[in-house]
Amino acid sequence: GSFKIGIVLIPGEQLKEGFQPPRYSPSTPQSWVWSSVSLHAGQVLKTKYGKMNLEDIKEGDKLGIEVSSDGVLSFHVNGENQGAAATNVYSTEKHVYGFVDHYGQAVTSTITEAFVNPFSLQHLSKRKILGLLQGNNLDSLSQSLPQPLIGYLGAG
Repeated sequence: GSFKIGIVLIPGEQLKEGFQPPRYSPSTPQSWVWSSVSLHAGQVLKTKYGKMNLEDIKEGDKLGIEVSSDGVLSFHVNGENQGAAATNVYSTEKHVYGFVDHYGQAVTSTITEAFVNPFSLQHLSKRKILGLLQGNNLDSLSQSLPQPLIGYLGAG
């Protein structure tokens, strides 16, 4: 296909002055790319992604990339969600970079809006606490942590 849209995750320690995200290739680790009706998830190719062929987009169509707060990646065409492309994408140690790649008959693309819908402080706090408690069973900590906190951490 002559048009691709996707994301790549970059570890925070790689982000230094002058850093340039890598150009996408099928061997790029931790990348998800929609091209035609195929989805490249790193080196794995999944066919039949999306409700339409990405090659059928026309001038004026709007494409979108969404990573939900629970880590589900999906692509959008003119506001219509094309379905879950991947799960468990988000990582606090990595930065998400979106990209568009076009060649051949695709002449130009314009990024008109970019926004981040950050997690709530409550969600980030829960992730951080659970990360610090890695390997510890919440039941084993019930004597040392307040019961409301145990209930909160164990929920969803």
